Amino acid sequence: MKKCLFALSGLMVLGSLVACGEAGEDVEETPADTEEVVGDFDATMARETYEAACIACHGGNLEGGAGPQLTDGAYSYEEIIHAIEHGKGAMPPQNVDQEEAENLAKWIEAQ
Repeated sequence: MKKCLFALSGLMVLGSLVACGEAGEDVEETPADTEEVVGDFDATMARETYEAACIACHGGNLEGGAGPQLTDGAYSYEEIIHAIEHGKGAMPPQNVDQEEAENLAKWIEAQ
């Protein structure tokens, strides 16, 4: 019975959300809905790569944790690329392709 009520309430919420989008009003896309390209890097792709490979040690906002803080221009593009490709200290090399590494390094450097 609880599962049925839970499923029903979920469907009602989903129906409300769909109905809001169908009201005939123009809905503006937010940056989260679109691919964000800033300068010469793709911030959306960089954030996805970061979340897959870096967030566990460098934190959700690049604030550091087990690994160092990555904000405020602490590292140059070249230093970031080198760390991604070869590791640094206790950090192992990351398993990302060259395009992802370059995009991620540009994004981190800009933070």
